[in-house]
Amino acid sequence: MRFGYRVKKYDGKKSMRGVRFFIKMFVFAAVLVGVTAFTIHNYSWIFAKNIQGEIIEIERINTPDAIIGNTTSTQMHSYAILIQDQTGMMYTASSEDRQWQVAKKGYCALATLYRYPPWDLEKGGTFFNARLKQVYKCPGKTEEPSATEAPSEEEI
Repeated sequence: MRFGYRVKKYDGKKSMRGVRFFIKMFVFAAVLVGVTAFTIHNYSWIFAKNIQGEIIEIERINTPDAIIGNTTSTQMHSYAILIQDQTGMMYTASSEDRQWQVAKKGYCALATLYRYPPWDLEKGGTFFNARLKQVYKCPGKTEEPSATEAPSEEEI
């Protein structure tokens, strides 16, 4: 110890701690950005809702272009759907799924409804692209007459 100062020895462990900390923070930030990007890109799929209930209303949506014939396949198979679940809650959705063509009012359905993301300010919180997974007769409902049955005398 001459002249009042000490020479510090080089400690390799301390310098590596800074590098390790930087690498850990970089990996953490990369994972956080990846999870956020995945959530934003797949928001509708992540927060989809499965509904089981009675089809209250189903309407085919035809635009004025459909009459002229300037429509695409998806426009010809657009539907507006209203389903009431077992709790009485009603859900509306739009769909371009051709399977909805066989679903009728009064049937029960198991469907997946996809949410619009909240940053879509006009449509946020509503449902689109309703996917019909199963359609069946509602339990406890009377059977509808088939097309082959003759009409009763009261109907004539």
